[in-house]
Amino acid sequence: MSALENKILHIRIMLGFSAFCFAALFFVPPIAQPLEYHQFADSRSFLGIPNFLNVISNILFLAAAVYGLKLLFDPREGTQGPCLESRIEAIPYTIFFAAAALVCFGSGYYHWSPDNASLVWDRLPITILFTSLLAIMISERINQRAGLILLPFMLALGIFSVYHWHQSELMGAGDLRLYLIIQCLSALLILYMLFFLPSHYSRSNRFGWMLMLYIVAKAAEFFDQEIFNLQQWVSGHTVKHMLAALAVLILVEMLRCRISINRVQRITNALDRY
Repeated sequence: MSALENKILHIRIMLGFSAFCFAALFFVPPIAQPLEYHQFADSRSFLGIPNFLNVISNILFLAAAVYGLKLLFDPREGTQGPCLESRIEAIPYTIFFAAAALVCFGSGYYHWSPDNASLVWDRLPITILFTSLLAIMISERINQRAGLILLPFMLALGIFSVYHWHQSELMGAGDLRLYLIIQCLSALLILYMLFFLPSHYSRSNRFGWMLMLYIVAKAAEFFDQEIFNLQQWVSGHTVKHMLAALAVLILVEMLRCRISINRVQRITNALDRY
C-alpha cells in the first residue's frame, strides 16, 4: 500500500468513526449539567477573591498563551523560522493561543461565581482550543488546505455546542451531548492521527504529551476533594488548571524547538547536487 493509499484509508476510518459518533447522539438520552459540578473542594477566599486558588490559577493559561503568541509574531522568531513553514500555518495556532488566553478570563469569571450562566464563558474558549488543535493536526498530518478550510466550520460547531447546551439548560432540559461528543471526538481523532499519520515536523510526539497531561488533569478534577483532603492546601481542580496550562506550554516549546523535516530534506538534496 502506497503512502497516499494509506493516508486515504485512515481518513476514511476517521470520517466513518466521526459519523458513527454523531449518529449515536440520536440514541443517547439528553445529559443535563449536574448542579454539584459547581461545588468545589476548595472554596477559600483570599484578598476578597472567592475560590481564590481556582480563580488565580487561571493566570497560568494567560502566561502560556502570551508566550505562544510572542513566539509566533516576534520578528526575532518569525513564522519563516523553524517552527512553521509558512505564515498561513500560524492561523490555527494563533486561534489556539488566543483561546488559551481567553480561558484565563472565562474560567476565572466562572470560578469567581460558579453556576451554569458563568460556565458558558469557561466552556467557549475550551471548545475553541480543542477544535483549533484538531485543525492543526489535520493541517500538519493530512493536508494543510483541508485543515484551514475545516477550521471555521469546526470552530462554529464547537461554539454552537456550547450555545445549544446553555439554551437547553434555560429551557429546563439540559443537553450536554453535542458539547461532550465534540470534545471527546476531537481528542480521539488527535490521538488517532498521532499514531497513524506522521507529521512533517520533528518533536510531533509533544501532542501526545499534551493529551496525557489533559487526561491526568481531568483525573485531578474528578478527585478534587480527595486531593484537597490529602494536604489541605491545593485542590484537584487547581491542579487541573496547572496541568492544563502546562499542556499549552508544551505546545509552545514544541513550536520553538521543532524543525521542518521537509525543509531539512530540501537542504540535504540541494547539498547533494553540489
